[in-house]
Amino acid sequence: MKKSILILSLVTLIGCTKTNVPDGFPKLVSVTLTFVQEGTPLSGAVVSLSGDCQFSVGGMTDANGLVVLHTHGQYKGAPLGKFKVRVVKTESDSVPPAPKLGTPEYATYMEEVRKRPPPKTYTLIEKQYTRTETTPLELDITGSMTQTLDIGKAVKDPI
Repeated sequence: MKKSILILSLVTLIGCTKTNVPDGFPKLVSVTLTFVQEGTPLSGAVVSLSGDCQFSVGGMTDANGLVVLHTHGQYKGAPLGKFKVRVVKTESDSVPPAPKLGTPEYATYMEEVRKRPPPKTYTLIEKQYTRTETTPLELDITGSMTQTLDIGKAVKDPI
C-alpha cells in the first residue's frame, strides 16, 4: 500500500511540474539570452522574436539582463527557426505620489497634476532595435542555446 501511494505521489508530482504544450505547437527548445548595453546588463527590457513562427515568443530581462524565452508567455522555450529580435525599454516622466484620497492635500495635488503637461515617454534603447523592420539582431535557433546580445549605446529619446 505504501509503495502504491509513493508511486502515485511521484506520478502526480511529475505531471504537475511538467508544462504540456497544446496540440499544434512546434517543438520548443530552451533559449536563454543576456542583453547588455554599453557593457552593462540591461534590466526590465521587453524582448520579442519575429519570424516564420505564428506564435508569440519573448520575455522580460531580469536585473542581470537575462531572459529565458517563453512561447505564448507560458510555455518555456522557443521554436526552431530564424528570428529578428526586437528589444523595447521605455521610461516616462514621473508624477509625484498622491496624498491620501479625500484629504484637502489630495484636491490640491489633483489641481496641480491637471495643470501639468502630459508625461513624456522615452525609449532607453536605440530605435533601430525596437522595430522588427530595422533591428540588426537575429537568431537562428537550431537547438537549445545561450547567447549574449549587445544592443548598443544607452539613449533617452522621446517617443
